[in-house]
Amino acid sequence: MNTRRLLIFVLCLLASSQGFAKSILPIQQIWQPPRLVIASSTDTPVQVQSVRLTGDVRGRHAWTEIDMTFYNPNRRVLEGELQFPLLDGQRIVSFAMDVNGALRDAVPVEKAKGQAVFEDVIRGRIDPGLLEVTQGNNFKLRVYPIPAQGVKRVVLRIAETLVQQGNRNVYRLPLAFGDRIGDLAVDVNVAGTGAVPRATSRAINGLAFIPQKNGFRLQVNHRDFASDTTATLDITTISSFGTVISTQTFDGRTYFIADVPLQSTETSRAIPNRVGIIWDSSGSGAARDHGREFALLDRYFKKMRNGEIRLTRIRHDAEPVQVFRVVNGNWQALRDALTATAYDGATNLSAFVPEAAVREYLLFSDGLNTFGDAPFANIEVALFAVSAAVKSDATYLRNISERHGGRFIDLTLDAAAGAVRALLMQSTHVTHVASDGATQFVMVSPYPQGGRVLIGGVLNESQARLRLTLANPVGNATTREIDVSAHGNTSGTAATQWAQLRVAELEGEYAFNRAEIRRLGNRFKLVTRETSLIVLDRIEDYARFEILPPTELRADYERVVAHMAGQRRAERKSHLDNIVRLFEEKARWWNRDFPKDSPVKKEAKIALADRIAPVAAGAVMERRAEADRQRADSAGIRELSKKASSNAPPASPAPHGLVPPPEVTIKSPLQAQSAAKSDIDSSAQMSATIRLQKWQADAPYAARMRGAAAVDLYRVYLDEKPGYANSTAFFLDAADVFFDKGQVDLGTRVLTNLAEMDLENRHILRILGYRLMQAKQPALAIPVFKKVLMLSPEEPQSYRDLGLAYGADKQPQKAIDSLYEVVIRPWHNRFPEIELITLAELNSIVANADVALDTRAIDARLLKNLPLDLRAVMTWDADNTDIDLWVTDPNGERAYYGNRLTYQGGRMSLDFTGGYGPEEFSLKTAKPGKYKVEANYFGDRRQNVTGATTLSLKFSTHFGSRHQQDQIVTMRLKDKREVIFVGEFEVK
Repeated sequence: MNTRRLLIFVLCLLASSQGFAKSILPIQQIWQPPRLVIASSTDTPVQVQSVRLTGDVRGRHAWTEIDMTFYNPNRRVLEGELQFPLLDGQRIVSFAMDVNGALRDAVPVEKAKGQAVFEDVIRGRIDPGLLEVTQGNNFKLRVYPIPAQGVKRVVLRIAETLVQQGNRNVYRLPLAFGDRIGDLAVDVNVAGTGAVPRATSRAINGLAFIPQKNGFRLQVNHRDFASDTTATLDITTISSFGTVISTQTFDGRTYFIADVPLQSTETSRAIPNRVGIIWDSSGSGAARDHGREFALLDRYFKKMRNGEIRLTRIRHDAEPVQVFRVVNGNWQALRDALTATAYDGATNLSAFVPEAAVREYLLFSDGLNTFGDAPFANIEVALFAVSAAVKSDATYLRNISERHGGRFIDLTLDAAAGAVRALLMQSTHVTHVASDGATQFVMVSPYPQGGRVLIGGVLNESQARLRLTLANPVGNATTREIDVSAHGNTSGTAATQWAQLRVAELEGEYAFNRAEIRRLGNRFKLVTRETSLIVLDRIEDYARFEILPPTELRADYERVVAHMAGQRRAERKSHLDNIVRLFEEKARWWNRDFPKDSPVKKEAKIALADRIAPVAAGAVMERRAEADRQRADSAGIRELSKKASSNAPPASPAPHGLVPPPEVTIKSPLQAQSAAKSDIDSSAQMSATIRLQKWQADAPYAARMRGAAAVDLYRVYLDEKPGYANSTAFFLDAADVFFDKGQVDLGTRVLTNLAEMDLENRHILRILGYRLMQAKQPALAIPVFKKVLMLSPEEPQSYRDLGLAYGADKQPQKAIDSLYEVVIRPWHNRFPEIELITLAELNSIVANADVALDTRAIDARLLKNLPLDLRAVMTWDADNTDIDLWVTDPNGERAYYGNRLTYQGGRMSLDFTGGYGPEEFSLKTAKPGKYKVEANYFGDRRQNVTGATTLSLKFSTHFGSRHQQDQIVTMRLKDKREVIFVGEFEVK
């Protein structure tokens, strides 16, 4: 594929939520009219050839299918990627894409696997399409490149529960494409209303609805159509019109959705005189409409009159409680404090700790938890959750508020009066649903919206009677009965809508329901936090990754899978044996005594040694050279021979093969521990120091912050922050300044902004985890690395990073369990020798643990600690990036990928050419002198996450012993072929 470019691919489905926000929402939003834009000014914009919009509205449930065809008039391929939010109640239920001229439906895949497959297929120059949800109702779409001077067709289907305002539902018809459309066709059916729908915008002139059974139909066709807005249709709902029920038989079961009119009464509720406010003060909190929040609080405090307010700010942790008084409805002191909020850091709502004296809580947040992994606290009093952010997790906020006897108030949808009523009034709501002929009931909310509730379920009989138990504001219970028939109004969406409502219910406690969400996503082909939708080009790719393809490809899939299954079993069986063989080779290197004098004085001995075992040495080196060539070829960056000739270090003594002695004994685990103890005792005699090159950013903001007085530093940071809100480098540099000045708490807060920047970006999260480890805060790094593992279990670094964090946090059993996963799983060959590097760390933890560890699951052949005088390990943040570790010893000999074994026994691990690392330098017995450590940025095949590749290098002395000392340095590389001095060991 040609050089990849980012296409700001704003699809018309986004126009739906944008246009709606402009036309009827009470909150002022910042959306701009969407356009298809190409990064290069020399390119011609992509043209929208045709759009077909098909809609179906039944009561408060609707779906919209958007079928788009784009034409790329340029002579190069363009790729599309889009991140976009949908509004509360909207869900994408299907995705299809043009593959080789035919429309192919996406199929469900586990989310982490889908991401790994997408990136793996891209490396083979074959691009798939992937649609995934990040957090809340925020989606990411990556599409197959639009061919040069060709067309690309994409079809999306959106299901939604319509917004209800008074006695009308509002349906949005996306038309704001930003450019002219060659052909536009609209076909919308509206059922469950007795009045003609009314267009409230003039996006299309001359709309005419044709009466039909139980509703109306709209059909429109236009050529050369242009619009910069969204058509909104007001659909009148009359409670006396009755219950609207849709049914669908899916996979042998009959599902129903019932839109039920419900007479609701309201009464004023008492406001307690001691209230807690949980104020999300994280970086994303700045995007909330605080004017709306303050207006709601003003009405609340006017009704309270007098009372005590206990304010808890939440960022990456909970801050100490502040106390304010409200007197005669005056809350100015609290308002001033909230107005002065510096929105900064990550969001960790689980850090909140309730107080027993508080009688009611109000939570103001977008609900997007970006830090920590604990559940929200169990509160004994009512909790009202308020959202004033378009990008939010309404499902989470609704769940925790209704679970605690309160309400969810969405200020982006609710008019001011409605929001006030939800907060200050008690109203009729559903407390229980039962039936002899139906089960598995789900609801959008037990509280009526516009006088109606939406209930779904599964029919066990052809006829069922639902019994709804209602609680009125004064506590009296009444019952409402609804008849449901499997032979009633059939729909093609009832089953999917039931599944979406069930997933929304489960996501309220996501950590405990992940498996069920995954099962539902796979069964109903949903985009969830556990499942994505993927389109692949070749049947071999479906088979290789065991992803069940669309029906029309099943026969070919079964044939290819049968062939691959045998190959896969053989690979898994041989993997562990191969690791044992490689570990034994490393143990032979460790047991070998290397000379510590000058290489010049030992030339005759070296020649003699080479004559003694020329065959063995040649065989070993030949096997390794071939393995290196295969890894380099598969990584797709370059051959090692080309790299050596174009970027070889200065001349140094010729490398010697890893020639084993004639015999070696691999000790049992108990013998290994005994051997390790003697090694530790002798190793303690070696004295070594580590000197790191202090790295400082050269950006003007960094110099300004370094020059600021400690008392002014945070104000200077806040002054610079708005100009770098999307720069990971800024937050990394700023955090370094705070740490250097001893302001650890503020440094940690600043650092956690990385978690807010790009939801579920594992590259950025890895950087955050590494920096927390460098700051000696492994307890905070653990949940970060756990999230990375959830996002990318197909990468061994995910297990290794988490295991090392557990080890640093004094949790050795969890550490070795996680590290052993790196050892026993077969990985892609772009991760060479990571098993051996991880085994060194695993055995060091086992040998030096203060408690007995359970190692029964670990192959006994791999349990041997190999202590070292010196060890250096380098990792970096960017995929498809090649950085080389160089270590030059006192002899002037450089260990690197082309000289993997030095004269005095320094061992360099295999070359990582495809990203992340680690690369490891090991030396069992160090000759006195200085060891210079450098990093060589060879090159990359991608635009890096931070605009520059961030590397982390860990220096260790007395590795594997109780005398081990570690230091970590982190720095950035900007230019390819850049060589940077990182630090040095000095051995005495």
